[in-house]
Amino acid sequence: MRLRQPSLPVSLRVPLLAAAAVFLFVTATTQIALRLAGHRMDLEAERLGRVYLDGLSAAVLPAIRDGGRTALDQVLDRATGFYEGIRERRLVVGTPEGRQVSAAGVGPEPDWLAPFLRGNAGPAWEVSPERDAVWVQRPLKNGAEVIAILAAKLDVSAITRRRQQLRAAMLAFGLAVGVMGGALAALAARHAMRPVLGVTSALDRAGSGHIAPIPEAALPPPGTEAARLAAAFNAMVAHVAERERLTQRLAERERGAVLGRLVGTVAHEVRNPLAGMLTAVESAHAAGDNPVERAEALEMIERGLRQIERVVSSTLAQHRDSGPPRPLKAADLEDLRVLVAPEAARRAVGLDWRATLPSPFPVDAPPLRQAALNLLLNAVAATPAGGRVELEAGVEQDGGLLLAVEDEGPGLPAAARQRLGVGTASQDEARLHEARLGLGLEVVVTIAHRLHARIAVEPGRKGLGNRVALRVPPADPAAIPA
Repeated sequence: MRLRQPSLPVSLRVPLLAAAAVFLFVTATTQIALRLAGHRMDLEAERLGRVYLDGLSAAVLPAIRDGGRTALDQVLDRATGFYEGIRERRLVVGTPEGRQVSAAGVGPEPDWLAPFLRGNAGPAWEVSPERDAVWVQRPLKNGAEVIAILAAKLDVSAITRRRQQLRAAMLAFGLAVGVMGGALAALAARHAMRPVLGVTSALDRAGSGHIAPIPEAALPPPGTEAARLAAAFNAMVAHVAERERLTQRLAERERGAVLGRLVGTVAHEVRNPLAGMLTAVESAHAAGDNPVERAEALEMIERGLRQIERVVSSTLAQHRDSGPPRPLKAADLEDLRVLVAPEAARRAVGLDWRATLPSPFPVDAPPLRQAALNLLLNAVAATPAGGRVELEAGVEQDGGLLLAVEDEGPGLPAAARQRLGVGTASQDEARLHEARLGLGLEVVVTIAHRLHARIAVEPGRKGLGNRVALRVPPADPAAIPA
């Protein structure tokens, strides 16, 4: 895994880059100046050597024309040390064929002879590898004829030392100027960035939750880019403050709307078991002294009261069920039929019950009962008189519970499909159907999410209405005691 290297902040990176740029510029300029100065010194040394040969040639030519070896040796001996400021190591005179005729000065160096003794008979300027001596050479002519070759080995060690001293001094000066210039450039960049850094600090505070405009005393000078940036930041802060005020107002309105919806939900969920309980009371009155029917009616009333208690407790706990969970039993499905039957009879809608649950299913039963009851009541409301509503419940091969409700109505509108999470609808359609759909579908979606159930909407098998299916996975048996 490649780790990301931490980067320096802009407030440090820009001054450092400015300092580095100035330092590199000064250093490069110093190097160029040193090279130019060295080249200039080489040219001056070469010119001095050729001037030296000019003077020496005037003294050597008469002796060469006379042909006297002794006179030539004397001229060379007198010339050694004669010129002030020039120190000769060796003077050599030879023939154009490369043969030495006369010499004076320090003994010969076999590793570095005069150029004409190494085959170069023309003008020459050669620097030793140690750069402490040079050979300067010139052919001597009598008219147009070359009669001899004069070569002088000059000591330039003093010039080399002065050159090295100058190079060291210029390098030290260049480094000092580079460091000072870099520091000044860093300070200038930091000063130029100070207004931008002020805006950056304000943005950092805004990021940590302290959103406040930049005070007047800290604003950059007017007319600069930083001033425009600060003005844009202050305008953004003003917009954010206005938006927070609007958000607070909307939140207050939303709280009122949620409270109204909560009241409607409680009333909706309490009314359904109340209808079943009233039916059970009527059945108890009609049963007379029949103990079996009275026991069934009392059991129905008890389950209805527990359902109402659970709805109230769940609402007080912000829709979080705080009661102990219990598995879904076949009796719960029968209760649904009893609860829906009065509304179906009032609308002349038939009920088909295909519920097979041989053993309790490990799922929190009361919320699932609420979801199924809402689907059944919506199906009864959507089915015209003479139609039928069917409930199918059972355990599938994968171990999950299938609970499907099918109606023979006109079909779910787009807004209802959107609430169930199986379609889309425009805002106008959602507002148009919101009042007609009621709160039942919202309760179904909330409970399905809590039980990790999947919702599917399919066409009715008879070509009419819809079939809304809930597929509920089994819960942990340890969390749903029998």
